Amino acid sequence: MTKEQMEQIVSENMKKIYLYCMRRLGNASDAEDVASDIMLELLRSYSEVRDDAAVHNYMWSVAGNLCKSFWRKAGRMATIEIPEDYEGTYMITPEEQLIHEEELLTLRRELSLLSEKYRQVMIAHYIHQKTCEEIAGETGLTVTNVKQYLFEGRKKVRKGMDMQREYGVYSYAPEKFTMDFWGDSGEGYWSLFDRKLPGSIMLSVYDAPKTLEELSMEVGVSMPYLEEEVARLLEYELLVKQGNKYRSGIVIYDNAFLDAVKRAAREALTENIEAIRAMVKRGTELLKETDFTCYKDDENVRGWFVLMLILWEAVQQSESKLKKPLTFPLLANGSKGYVMGQRGEHEREVSGFYGMYTLNHGYLRSLNFNRLTDRVVNPFEKGVRDVLLACEERRGETSEWENLSDMIEKKIVHIEDGKICPNYCEISETCYQEIMDKMAGEIDFMADLSARLREHAAKTLAASTPKDILHAEEIGSILSMWKILENMVPIALESGLLTKGTEEQNLTVFYIHW
Repeated sequence: MTKEQMEQIVSENMKKIYLYCMRRLGNASDAEDVASDIMLELLRSYSEVRDDAAVHNYMWSVAGNLCKSFWRKAGRMATIEIPEDYEGTYMITPEEQLIHEEELLTLRRELSLLSEKYRQVMIAHYIHQKTCEEIAGETGLTVTNVKQYLFEGRKKVRKGMDMQREYGVYSYAPEKFTMDFWGDSGEGYWSLFDRKLPGSIMLSVYDAPKTLEELSMEVGVSMPYLEEEVARLLEYELLVKQGNKYRSGIVIYDNAFLDAVKRAAREALTENIEAIRAMVKRGTELLKETDFTCYKDDENVRGWFVLMLILWEAVQQSESKLKKPLTFPLLANGSKGYVMGQRGEHEREVSGFYGMYTLNHGYLRSLNFNRLTDRVVNPFEKGVRDVLLACEERRGETSEWENLSDMIEKKIVHIEDGKICPNYCEISETCYQEIMDKMAGEIDFMADLSARLREHAAKTLAASTPKDILHAEEIGSILSMWKILENMVPIALESGLLTKGTEEQNLTVFYIHW
C-alpha cells in the first residue's frame, strides 16, 4: 500500500477512529490523544500493509492495541473535573451523550444480526426483563439452554460492537433481478419477486455463499425481516443451505452471456445470408401454388411469411439435434421445468412469442419483433380474443368495441364491407404442411445451424456457472433457442433481404386455419 492510499483511508475514517476511542476510554481529551497516535501509527506503518483488502482489519487492530496500551500506562480510573455549579447530580458531557447514542445504535444493530433463537432469548431477558425460567417456559427450551444462549449471545454482541461493520453494495444500490421460467407452470414463483429484496438475496449468494449474518449486512436488512424471505426462497428451492451458509439453487445469467449469444447468432446468420436469401426466394415461388392470402399482399409480405416459417420450424426441429436434451426436472411447486434469473437490464428484441394460440377454426402464430414493428398482438390480453374470433368468422360486431378500436389503430384488423377482417397472413394447415414438406432441406439446414448455436450457448453458460448449480447447459440451450429468430429480423432489414412493409400490413401475425 502507498502512503497516499493510507492518507486517504485515515482521512475517511478520522471520525470513526475518534468515536471508537471515546467509547473505549470514556474521556474526550484522552480520546483525542490516542486517536492522534493511531493516525500517526497508521501513516508511519503504511508499508507494512501488503494486502489492500486487509487495511481495515489492520486499522482497527492498531486502534485496539493503542487503546489497551493507554490504559496500561495510565493505571488509573478515568476521572472528570467537578464543575463549580455542581449540585449533586451526575453531569453527562456532550461527548459522553454522543458515545451513548452511538453504542445504543450499535447494540440494536448487533441484536438485529443475531439468528432468531439468540435474538429471541436476548430480547426477552435484557429488554423485557424476563427470568431464565420464564423464557424457558415460553420457548420450550431448558433453563440450561436459555443460559447458554444468553452467554453465547452476549459474546456475539460484544464481539460485534468492537467490530467495524460495513454494509454491502446491495443495501444501497440493488441490481435489477428478473425471474425467468420455462416449463409447465410457474405458479408460486412469479409472486416471490414482486419486491426487490428477494432478488438482491439471490444475487448476493450467487456471488458467493453467505451466512445469514453476512447476508444481512450485504443487503442491509435486519434478521427478523430477512429470515422470512430466506425461508420462502428455501421452500421453492431457489436457495440451498450448506452448513450455516446459503447459496443459489438456480442459474443466474447476465448481459455478458446474452450479448455473447447474440453475437454468435448474428455472425452465423450473416455468413449464411445468401443461402437464406435463396431459401426465401424459392419459398415465395412455392407460396403462389397455395391458398395463401394477406391484406395488402406483396412480395415483401410473402417473404416474411416464408422466412418465419423456415426459422420457426427449424428452431422446433433443432431440439432433436441437441447432444444434451432437455430433461424438465421436477420443481418445488409440483410442475416440471426450469427456474432461472437474469441480472441487470437488457434490451429485448421481442415482446412475445405465441406459437399456437387456438381459435375456433384454426390457430394464430404471433412473433412480435420490436425491430420490425411496435404494432404487436398479445392474444392473452383481456378482450383481444373476442375480437380475433370475430375476425376469424368475419363477423360485423363484437362486444369488445374498445379493443376493436385499438386493434384497428394498430393495423391488426380492419373493417371491410361492414365486417371485421385481418391485416395479417392466412393459409390453410394443409398448404402450410405442403410448404414445409417441399422446403424440408432448407428447414433441416437451419435446424442444424440453430442446434450448433444452442450447443455453444449451453457450454458458454455452464462455464460461467458455479459447479453446484444444476442444469446450466440445458438453460443455456433454452435461452439461446429463439436467438436465431430474433437476430434474423435486423439482419434481414440491414441486408435488404426484406423491409418493414406498409402501414396497413401486419407482418408479425400468421393465421393457419383447419
